[in-house]
Amino acid sequence: MGKMEKTDVIIVGAGPAGLALALSLAKFNIHSVLLEKDLETTEDPRGVYLTHDAIRILWDLGLGDSLQQIGHEVPSVNFHTTSFANSPFHIKHLSADECWQTIPNAILFIQPKLESAMREKVMATPHCDLRCGCTVTDREQCGENLIVQYESGKGASRKIGKIKGSFLIGADGKKGVVRKHFLEASSGIKQVDSAYRYDGTWVAANLKLIVPTPETHPAFPLWNLDFTPEAVYDLFWPKGWHFCSPPGKPTAAGRFGPYEARMWRHEFAQNDWDDDSMDAERLLWEHLKPMITRSKDSSNRQFPGGEVTYPLDCIHILRCRPYRFTHKVVNKWFDDRIILIGDAAHVFPPFGGQGIASGLRDAHQLAWRIALFQRLPEGSRTFRNGLLEAWARERHEGVKYAATFTSLNGRACNQGDSLLFWFMRKLIWLVNRIHFLPIIPDPIVAIETRGYKQVEDGFLSTKHGGGGRLAQIYVEQQNQPPMLSDELIKRADTVMSLLIIVRGSGADLGAELVAEAKEALRAVKMERSVLSEDSIRILSPDSGTDAQVFYPTPSRRLAELGITIKKGYSAHNYLARFGPTTRFVIVRPDFYIFSLANDVEELVECLEMLRVRIG
Repeated sequence: MGKMEKTDVIIVGAGPAGLALALSLAKFNIHSVLLEKDLETTEDPRGVYLTHDAIRILWDLGLGDSLQQIGHEVPSVNFHTTSFANSPFHIKHLSADECWQTIPNAILFIQPKLESAMREKVMATPHCDLRCGCTVTDREQCGENLIVQYESGKGASRKIGKIKGSFLIGADGKKGVVRKHFLEASSGIKQVDSAYRYDGTWVAANLKLIVPTPETHPAFPLWNLDFTPEAVYDLFWPKGWHFCSPPGKPTAAGRFGPYEARMWRHEFAQNDWDDDSMDAERLLWEHLKPMITRSKDSSNRQFPGGEVTYPLDCIHILRCRPYRFTHKVVNKWFDDRIILIGDAAHVFPPFGGQGIASGLRDAHQLAWRIALFQRLPEGSRTFRNGLLEAWARERHEGVKYAATFTSLNGRACNQGDSLLFWFMRKLIWLVNRIHFLPIIPDPIVAIETRGYKQVEDGFLSTKHGGGGRLAQIYVEQQNQPPMLSDELIKRADTVMSLLIIVRGSGADLGAELVAEAKEALRAVKMERSVLSEDSIRILSPDSGTDAQVFYPTPSRRLAELGITIKKGYSAHNYLARFGPTTRFVIVRPDFYIFSLANDVEELVECLEMLRVRIG
């Protein structure tokens, strides 16, 4: 056995949640070691759908440029009866800026490509150490630290290593060693039923599709109707994501990955599954063939020769097997310095793209808390538990929101166009067309943008408007190109950021507010690693001559620069989240607001509250 190694955080499991935590910690110069039992990333895609803020988190971790290589933006979610060969009874378009988020609202991606891109980022930073082929076998408490023992190699090359760290994170899945072996028996921590009660068995398949051509399939009848190969592909394998409801088996299907990868996910309910008597591939073909057999084109014009089936030799099954889908969440998220994230903490059915997304949220919202504790010289057990309890309360609420999102799609998929679903669609459609009535927001959008305003005892000030999520727009400074507004709070030297909102005329107004903010920070004696004068950013609704002031980039300028924006994008969205009288905003690094203040007296009160929170 080699000598004892040391790190700040030990992460077990290098899936999306574990990798996201390592990258999030690295932003604050917190070192981590990731122990992964597998030598390579799996080649079998599992999760395929990422939603809203999960994409924003990946962008924040430096993966924005990689997203086009791992997936494509989702144009729509379509709800059908029986088959995606039928016209949808409801279409949810995702191209508008409903969630006030500039980057895509959702992507359909290839999980191995995502994990590979994240691993590249991890290996490129000196603050992360990824070790594959390592099986964790034991852990022990050593004062205020944990010691983790692991094995690597086999036979004569087998080695045993030990690492000491301040925190142990279980990101090793629902059957991982951290919860199942370290916490379940000793602390009673287990996954239990949550807000969305669902339990079912589905057959899930990944298909690699080939596009037929007149040269490869000269007898294919649609060439005589002037179909191109791409038109054939689009007809039989339509873009977007598709939920199909009874009559027939509930189904979830769609393209995933970059369009040129030609990948298709096909899942259908098989609640009477029996290992001994059923064959997954046989059931897949029985279910799939009617959906890829058409008698008319996308304009409902009948084919003169009758039904046409997509060439079966152009469909290659990469994976086809039964899965049990359910929703569970742990009854406790942490025990002392051992913390659970990702599938180790919660599992979801595949109706809302919330599995991986929730793991990314766990990691992103945990990392700055660990950084806060590690940076403060007098961090006590009471302070640490307070940080983690607030995180657990927020994440419990976040998982509940995610379950609601999942259940809305799940009910439509499993039960079809119910009377309630029909009534709500018609009501929203009617009210939103009557100009003097307030618009009814999509319930999913309301859940996504609500944030943690209703969480009691979270790390925020409900008294001062905390808990809301920041909007995302483009901002710029004089003589500087536009950037995403999330860059305003991307810092390594302080955990929090202080935004100063300058409204009104007067050349000295911004300078006066900055001077007041600096004096407030000194008066409260705020710990510099939490919030300092260097973490101040000035934001104004309008452009000006002060090079230090940021302002929203007008849509017209974005168009001139060739930057594409969504329908409904507004440069005013960012400030609209704060209210018209807000002058000071204390912002957490995970896009959530700690507090809003209308004047310097309220700012001092908010800073005092923040100082109390950090002990």
